[in-house]
Amino acid sequence: MIDKKYERMLLRRRFCKRVIFMILVFGLSFYASVLMFGDLKSTNVLQLIDLNRCPACYGVTVCPELYSNQILLESNYGWTKMFNAKNIYYGFTKSNNRRVVLKKLSHSWELKEFDSKLCKTWGLKENCKPTDLLSVKNADKKIKNLVKYNLSHPETEPRKGLVYCPYPYSIYSLLQPVFNNQLTKYASDVINIWTMLSINPEPIIIQVLPKSKGWPVPAFGGVCGRLELVAYEGEPLSSLMHVAWHRKLKFASKILAAAMDFTFKHDRFRFYLMDWSIDNIVANERDEVTFIDLEDVIVIDKHISPQKDLPHWYKRYSREFTGHGFTFSIHDLCKHHLSDHNLWAACYVLAGQENPLLYPIPNEVNVSRPHFDVLLNECLNGQDRFRTMPKLQQVISDMLADEKIVGFGAVR
Repeated sequence: MIDKKYERMLLRRRFCKRVIFMILVFGLSFYASVLMFGDLKSTNVLQLIDLNRCPACYGVTVCPELYSNQILLESNYGWTKMFNAKNIYYGFTKSNNRRVVLKKLSHSWELKEFDSKLCKTWGLKENCKPTDLLSVKNADKKIKNLVKYNLSHPETEPRKGLVYCPYPYSIYSLLQPVFNNQLTKYASDVINIWTMLSINPEPIIIQVLPKSKGWPVPAFGGVCGRLELVAYEGEPLSSLMHVAWHRKLKFASKILAAAMDFTFKHDRFRFYLMDWSIDNIVANERDEVTFIDLEDVIVIDKHISPQKDLPHWYKRYSREFTGHGFTFSIHDLCKHHLSDHNLWAACYVLAGQENPLLYPIPNEVNVSRPHFDVLLNECLNGQDRFRTMPKLQQVISDMLADEKIVGFGAVR
């Protein structure tokens, strides 16, 4: 009996020693990481820009402001840098203390992989420098082939970059605002465009759909190296699910309006957003809604002359899938001049199976407006969302003008 007790004591001691040893190793490793990253309170934004990778970067439009120390990172930058998988940082402008977001637009490992293939992609020598890209002759063709590839291989290969359809030849009509309508396209500008299309087209989309013209996207501050600067537009809806129901109704109204705008507002293109996560939709103190992640967008040129490969171009395409989640066909979206994808996706945010914004609907609303729940269901599962959407928008507008509903308290 004594031997067994002694044996248990030895086992406990060994276990405790191992735990203490593991804690010490972790602590030393963590301390070494801290030393590697330097001063955790540093606010030097220049550590992020990777300007040495230009012209295989996003551009240099906001570099003067960054180099003159007009944009400062928030004081927790060091910790953010160590545990920031998405490469998203927060800062503020020195002049008016306005909060901004700085985004590298990709994971670090993705950028390294991109760089490792850069020379081979352009047919340059293995140890080429990014500046060697300024002498390439086929950049325009590369851009057209890139968007063509993204359309032709949406499922069989990992899709990366912009989906532009149905034909790639008009891609430069979309890109014109990014070139600032200048008559001459410099080699560096074209390589910048190719890089954004390859890594993350968000800076392109934000410039094509500027916030100054009423689009629900972040205000664009510019780019420098591999860093995008945009205005901070609010908190994600996923963190606002506890607010009063009438505020959620305001969010809903703006989300439905955005779905219609992305589909109809632009005079030449339609923009189908592929990621309507409530983590990527934010709201500010004025209950204005902004879509902050514009990496995955399908752009349709609705002014093309359809060829024989588009026999159903002038027919409307309606969502055919049933079940959970955002399921859709890029191929089918690109074969029709109009789709209800954005309309369905907006209604899924409001009333779908995954953390719906407007559910549970207050009993008072169900009693006074029983048709509201019916319209939400029709938008999700009905056959004609283009007919349902205006009705749904009108009902929400009427409710927002009803003092009884606006006076509701917080609802889960």
